[in-house]
Amino acid sequence: MIPITQILDIIKKQGATGVLALWLWYTHSDVQDLKHRLYDCYGKSKSSSLTKQIEGTETYAVIPKDELNEINETE
Repeated sequence: MIPITQILDIIKKQGATGVLALWLWYTHSDVQDLKHRLYDCYGKSKSSSLTKQIEGTETYAVIPKDELNEINETE
């Protein structure tokens, strides 16, 4: 963050142009921060929806015939 004394010096030297430049820099910083937070949020929601899909599906096991025969014989 720019110190307040430096901001005042820019405004005194540049006038309205300095104010607009500082406003543009400040707005750009806010937009970049928001953009990063949205990307982070998107990544988290995508991974959580994948987890929900995995939890909601049925699972099946592939058992070889000889092991299946052994299981059936022991029952």
